[in-house]
Amino acid sequence: MANLPQGNDMTGVLRHNANKGCRTCKTTKESLNAHNKDIVTTLRYHHITDEEILKISHETIMSRRDQLCTEYGLRSLTSILDKLKRERHLQTPQDVYHVTAGKIGWLLKLTCELFLREGEDNFIEIWKNFEIPKRWSRLPNLITYYNSFMMLDLLRLAMIIPFLLNQFLKESSIKRNETAMIQQRIDAFRVSSVPKIIISYWIHVAKTIKAVFNKKFTSDSYEELQQCLEEEFSILPKVFVNFVNLPNIHVNMHLLMHAKTFRTL
Repeated sequence: MANLPQGNDMTGVLRHNANKGCRTCKTTKESLNAHNKDIVTTLRYHHITDEEILKISHETIMSRRDQLCTEYGLRSLTSILDKLKRERHLQTPQDVYHVTAGKIGWLLKLTCELFLREGEDNFIEIWKNFEIPKRWSRLPNLITYYNSFMMLDLLRLAMIIPFLLNQFLKESSIKRNETAMIQQRIDAFRVSSVPKIIISYWIHVAKTIKAVFNKKFTSDSYEELQQCLEEEFSILPKVFVNFVNLPNIHVNMHLLMHAKTFRTL
């Protein structure tokens, strides 16, 4: 499980302590969860970045140069690839594999932390008896080792966890304080609806993964991808506060553009 690293050397975007660490847009780290319908106004553009890099390079006072780097979210050193003729931001898409696995890792961790002992025992029991494809490597205890899974393991788990949860998850499986918090965040009328909501969110994540890793995109699949990404962007932070301003979720704003640019993700 890992958050998407901020910044990118190939695009010249500042990494460490970056306030504007997205390689694709200039959204600040405090606003990564804001749904900007006019995303065009915040995108990074190659020619504008060129102008900003030029301003940074012409600044002789080190403190002022650092201020400009922070303001623009750019590194003081240019990329070696800048010697090539390219569109630095458009041709450096987000790492969708890393992004998606990171989201699943977070969701698995947060889901496991909701369980009471009864829920943990039921989850493990269902997991042990669940038949997985023979080509998959057998994974260890999901409760104890959720932080140690490889990215491929997480992507596979996302396909089956909705089925696992559906076999046992109920109100008594979840810590009472967590149930109350989720009920409040999603404005649910009944506490008993919380387990169903959690399962439905896992189902939605699985559907989003399917849409993201489509082998071939059509007009219909682009629309499906956009809908899945926007809904996931909206619903995950509602249940789990840890998803608020998470870079992995923010990238949902850009994946449709990447898919249309490269015909694949």
